[in-house]
Amino acid sequence: MTTTGQATGPGMRRVLGRMARCALSYVLLHLAVWTVIALVVPDSTFLGGMQVGLLMLAFTGIPTVLLAIVAGLAHQHMEVVLFRVLLGFPMVLFAFPLIGAATAEPLVLQVMAQAAFAAWLMPTPLVPENWKGKP
Repeated sequence: MTTTGQATGPGMRRVLGRMARCALSYVLLHLAVWTVIALVVPDSTFLGGMQVGLLMLAFTGIPTVLLAIVAGLAHQHMEVVLFRVLLGFPMVLFAFPLIGAATAEPLVLQVMAQAAFAAWLMPTPLVPENWKGKP
């Protein structure tokens, strides 16, 4: 088997699948949370709330998914629970642009979504073959 064949073997496909699952699970969580926000926030139209949610996907979603993938690829030695907790703190900070919102619901729900993603939805370890900690 050539080196090219080894690079796209079952291990690499599994890692790429876990990366895709990471991005897809965050996007679905984000859409669900912003659907709730659009329904709950008073004096706002549903369509306007969803437009803000899509805009916030750029400010919160892209950095969150990139952080999860880069940290998941780079880190190999920490227990999974501690890894999720330590990665959850910077992920919650990505909700910072919502501090200026007119009501508290968007900030609170986005922070809860960030914490839920770090605690349950983020696939960890991202590369199980390289993991040296306790899974």
